[in-house]
Amino acid sequence: MQRIILYILFCGSLLPGAFRARAQSAEIAGLRSSLPFAKDSMVYVDMLNQLGMYYHLSNIDSCFLLATKAREIAVRLHYKRGEAGALKNLGIVYGQQFSIQQAIAYEKAAMALYLASGDSANVCHMMNNLSIDYEAAGNKSLELYYEQQAMAWGSRLSNDSMYSLVLSNYIIKYSKDSTKQHAVKWAYDQLRNITARYPYSREWLYARMFEAVTLLKQGHGREGEVLINKVADTAIQKGFLHLGIAAYFRVLDDFIPMGYPADSVLYAAKIFKLSQQAGYYELMMKMLPYLYRHYEKVNDAGNIAYYGNGIRQLALHQLTLQRQREEINYLEYFMKEQEMQSLQLRNQVQQQAIEGSNLERATRRILIWFLAALLVLLTGITIVYYRYYRNSRKYELRVDNMNRSIAEKNRLLRSNDDFKNKLISVIAHDFRDPLNNIIRMAAMLQAHSLDKPAMEQLTSQITDSAAETLAVFDNILRWIKSQLSGFIYAPAPCNIYSMMTEALPSIQHAAQEKKVSISIQVPDDIQVAAEREMLQFVHRSLLNSAISFSTPGGQVQVLTTEEAGAVKVWVKVLQINITAAMLPHLFEYRGTSYYKGFRRHDAELALVICKDFMDKMGGHISAAPEKEGFAFVYELPSFH
Repeated sequence: MQRIILYILFCGSLLPGAFRARAQSAEIAGLRSSLPFAKDSMVYVDMLNQLGMYYHLSNIDSCFLLATKAREIAVRLHYKRGEAGALKNLGIVYGQQFSIQQAIAYEKAAMALYLASGDSANVCHMMNNLSIDYEAAGNKSLELYYEQQAMAWGSRLSNDSMYSLVLSNYIIKYSKDSTKQHAVKWAYDQLRNITARYPYSREWLYARMFEAVTLLKQGHGREGEVLINKVADTAIQKGFLHLGIAAYFRVLDDFIPMGYPADSVLYAAKIFKLSQQAGYYELMMKMLPYLYRHYEKVNDAGNIAYYGNGIRQLALHQLTLQRQREEINYLEYFMKEQEMQSLQLRNQVQQQAIEGSNLERATRRILIWFLAALLVLLTGITIVYYRYYRNSRKYELRVDNMNRSIAEKNRLLRSNDDFKNKLISVIAHDFRDPLNNIIRMAAMLQAHSLDKPAMEQLTSQITDSAAETLAVFDNILRWIKSQLSGFIYAPAPCNIYSMMTEALPSIQHAAQEKKVSISIQVPDDIQVAAEREMLQFVHRSLLNSAISFSTPGGQVQVLTTEEAGAVKVWVKVLQINITAAMLPHLFEYRGTSYYKGFRRHDAELALVICKDFMDKMGGHISAAPEKEGFAFVYELPSFH
């Protein structure tokens, strides 16, 4: 029943003169009498479409025949707007016949033509009808899509009446959906704002119907029923019989299902009477069985006779239409049309295939010439590119060789620079203390303040210090030699105990000044494979650094361990004056935060040379924290 009401609203609203039922017969008669005198073929098509629209509720067969005739002429004239009007009427016809798929096909075709011509109002109308048809077909996604599109198009129209009808459809459709009440209220507010500008118009009457339903939902059913009847009376007075029918249907479809005690028979009779006046035979046929069975049940002879006579008149009307109609078969028309479209499409495909074949041959010839030219061009480009690549490759190789040469020279320069700095550091470190001692003792001799035994002892110390300095000088020369090209490392057995004992005198003075005790706890048979002068430089440097990093009165211990063919030598400092964070950086030379921030003098650079020596001898050296203080540890292969 809701589909019929929606078609009454949306189709009736498009007729000129607001679809005044009392004038409908005169309009039909006037249009039919004017058809033979229409000189303009397009005007003739428009008249056929308008006449078909008048017939869509009273004589569906006439609507169908007029639509097919209008379409045939419009196609022949290439009159797209007239063809769209005919397709729209065909969609309405099939929709009323509940042939939903055919209705959808015609309405989509009409919408495409309206889109091409820029008729936004009719595009909106077709989208709304498609939403209704897809709802009947059970296709929820397309139903919602076209519903949203109709709302969007309607909101942009300058013609408020079409948008108000779309809003009315939305309200009717979702008025009983509890999840959509907020949206329904929004649509009703929009509709009320639009219709407020047009009192007593069709749109205004629609809004008043929904206002009555709202009163019912708020518990004011009696006031809502009174308002419904006022709307219906106003619509009938203005000739809007379709709106009167729609108003009475609100009672049947909304009031009674919600429990309001309205007289359904009374409103069904009112709908039947208005349908009879308007010539809506479909609605008359919907109401008659219900009314006849009711009065037959209550044994009301007068109404039984009245509605029985109505049934007889409807039957005679249908028989008359059947005799007059030209054996209309809606499905056959649709299928023949689809077959014709298929043949046309096949013909177009064949024609396109022939044209495509000709085009393909022409394209092939052009392509062959193009490819030949392209091949020549590519050959030339390849030759030029190859020559460029060969020259570029030679240049890259020359540049690469130059870069490698420059890099090697830079490396040698950095190495030489490092060697120079290390050499200066070592000389400053290993010669400063012995020479200072010699100078100090010489000054004491010059003062003549010593007796003979003291002088002899001092002279002996000067001799020892000079000898020690000479030994250091020999070691430094050996190290310088190790840094020069051509140096060959030749390991020999080195006794750790004897070498540590020999190194003690060179650091004895520094140890006495800081009162640091040195304990050598090394077995006298431990030997490693090393270069003696290099290893002795390491021993002196480690002992000197241990004293330097020890607190006054501290202890230094020398220990060894041997395992897996390797000997580890530990120089432990038990009381230290450096932090654990500095230990990993003691053997680094340039570019470190330790070197930049913690080194106070060049003495510790001797440790860097120790690492160089250990690398050349195949050993490893490091500084590691201990439970008490820290330890220098180096590892070399054992000599057996």
